[in-house]
Amino acid sequence: MDAATTLLNQKGMQGMTLADVASALNLATTSITYYFRRKDLLVVAVFEDTLARLATMAKEAGQRSTPRERVARYLELHSDAFADALRGEGRPIANLSELRSLGEDARARLIEHYRAILRVVRNFFGTPANDARKRLFTARAHILNEALFWQAVWLGQYAIGDFPNVRRRFFEILDGGIAVPGVPWDGCIVEPNPVTQPGEQESFLRAATLLINDIGYRGASVKRIMGGLNRTKGSFYHHLDSKENLIVACWQISNRRMADLHTKAYRAHVSPWKRVSSIVTSALALQFGNDFPLLRVTACQAMPAHVRDLVLQQAQRIVLGMMGALVEGIQEGSVRAIDPLVASHLIVSAINAASELRVAPDRQSIGDAITTYETVLGSGIFDPE
Repeated sequence: MDAATTLLNQKGMQGMTLADVASALNLATTSITYYFRRKDLLVVAVFEDTLARLATMAKEAGQRSTPRERVARYLELHSDAFADALRGEGRPIANLSELRSLGEDARARLIEHYRAILRVVRNFFGTPANDARKRLFTARAHILNEALFWQAVWLGQYAIGDFPNVRRRFFEILDGGIAVPGVPWDGCIVEPNPVTQPGEQESFLRAATLLINDIGYRGASVKRIMGGLNRTKGSFYHHLDSKENLIVACWQISNRRMADLHTKAYRAHVSPWKRVSSIVTSALALQFGNDFPLLRVTACQAMPAHVRDLVLQQAQRIVLGMMGALVEGIQEGSVRAIDPLVASHLIVSAINAASELRVAPDRQSIGDAITTYETVLGSGIFDPE
């Protein structure tokens, strides 16, 4: 389980093999198949183990007296688990981004397990009095969990001894948000430039992005992508050489659209706060209401190593661009004196997470969903004292 979790995080489901696991332990492959006859059974066991540990963390944190104490303890438990894994003293937390790529029975069972954890985290904030409060608490829990999962991308850049300081600064952002008290969210929606000329290739990119966001890279096969468009695989290969090239194109388009939002916000607004809030509002609008959302960065885990590295490199550029905008907001006096790099990672992870909570028109308007996320990012995840 230790070896499989590490390899799954490094290579994804498609790249990891039972032979890899055996090799990491200096064993014959038959020593692994004695316990797990097939790779998918081992993968499911890894996910079950991670979910059980996440549930234990949430349950322990939930026993604290106040919402702030619960969240602080939850951050501490996640940070300690990450540190233990880096030291080689504990099993890593498995990246759950590929969970949706599993077979239907295992997928449904594990997703329900995760939703149960999310409900426990939602209860950190109390019992919601109405549907609006329930949606707010759900958004808080979702943003918190995704930010903690996203830590796997950047927290290892710090010394383990510095983790408590990073955690303290992270909590300060969660506690009060990014905006100075009294500064209202001031975002307006700008549209990115068209991604390609309308036609078959754009439809491929759109369908692939939606499918990857929904069921992951491994589940989004060429056959499934083309089946959703009522096209043949031959039509696909007329435009693109491989699924890998399609994924690279999807990510490049997604990155370009995010860059467009950044550029247009800077051109349109003098105020740094107006720029920051407009970038975030526009990205959330794409994630919640557009039939062509941004590609989830967390979906990159299962991609071939050179593609994954490209995605993470470009994601880091988005984070650094957001950090620069926040620094200007701090200088302006509209953004709190917070750690701008940690805050940028929180914002990017929240935008990434929003694609998983696409709005059901009969339950909530897109505008209300955007406002809920803006409230959490701008003012923090706790009610004012």
